[in-house]
Amino acid sequence: MTSTLPSLLISIPDGVIDLGWGHPSPRLHPTDALATAAQSVLGQQSVVPLQYGAVQGFGPLLESLATYLSAQESYRGPVTPESLFLTAGASAAIDLATTLYATAGDTVTVEEPTYYLIEQIFVDHGLNVVGIPTDTEGLDTDALADLLASDDSPRPKLLYTIPTYQNPTGSVLPLHRRQHLIDLAQRHGFTIIADEVYQLLHYGPPPPPPMATLDDSPGGCVVSLGSFSKILSPGLRLGWIHASPLIIRRFVDSGVAASGGGLSHFAATLAHATLEMGLLQENIETLRRVYGHRHDDVADLLRREFADTVHFTPPGGGYFYWLALTDGTNTDALLPAAREAGVSYRPGTAFSASGAFTDALRISISLYETDELAEGIRRLGRATQISQR
Repeated sequence: MTSTLPSLLISIPDGVIDLGWGHPSPRLHPTDALATAAQSVLGQQSVVPLQYGAVQGFGPLLESLATYLSAQESYRGPVTPESLFLTAGASAAIDLATTLYATAGDTVTVEEPTYYLIEQIFVDHGLNVVGIPTDTEGLDTDALADLLASDDSPRPKLLYTIPTYQNPTGSVLPLHRRQHLIDLAQRHGFTIIADEVYQLLHYGPPPPPPMATLDDSPGGCVVSLGSFSKILSPGLRLGWIHASPLIIRRFVDSGVAASGGGLSHFAATLAHATLEMGLLQENIETLRRVYGHRHDDVADLLRREFADTVHFTPPGGGYFYWLALTDGTNTDALLPAAREAGVSYRPGTAFSASGAFTDALRISISLYETDELAEGIRRLGRATQISQR
């Protein structure tokens, strides 16, 4: 029987270059590496990969991942297996953290703008979502401090931030703001969910270390999230939480872990095999090289096509460029004309609960090769010129 149901999340109309999708290029999926890993895992005739896993996650992967992360220049410090918990990807980790650290009616603060799909997770939990301003260096921690000092503002239980190569802006929160944010969390009693899935995808100097490595509070106040979706394969649905052992214990004791055992256990055995055979490091090096070239090429293409009519800052890592149209063009209104020209993007309002950033848009470098990115940017330029007539 032929199914009419979709097999993938992504859906793009024929003839359209959709720069809005933050998915990897088809050729960048490491099929050979994962086939080798699967052959190694299943060829041992062991039932371990096919059983329920340990609640904290597959022990060998916790150990190999801790060793790997400790050696990375973007981590700059030791990571222990006791400070890691394996998850079914970052989105599932955010949902679980929200379950454990908040209840319906609580407040969560988010960056403005922020990842455009995150609000729905918090709304599903009945949370009140409050935006905090950002600038070119990410979350404005002084603005957050002012909000926390106000008697008229609700006290947040959670704060969600993307401190490294932020989605959508590409900004990187500097070290002094990271430390200020942790200080505010300690003083005001909220938990930071730091979505750091792009931490290993830097195309130049490494970013500051993950938030969890800076957390010196006795009980911990930071839940840092990593993901194999960005460095190996999103289909694995595998990631990790990096936090103090006391926070990790809370996740280990959660109902979902106790009932089902380790999350994405079979995928974890594959990831461990790629680490043990050096295949994960090879894949990350490939991604840095390919995405790094695209990152530089897109900056040149944007300057050539738009000159001074678009303002942007090359992010230095991650997937996204955040473009501000200097003439104030409304990017929601522009979108139909862009699609007619054969290109699409995410308008700025998608990243704001208040509908702000009407003159901004986000494009991704991850899905298309450079020649397709170039054509997409040319089409976007033509659509913008037509709309200005």
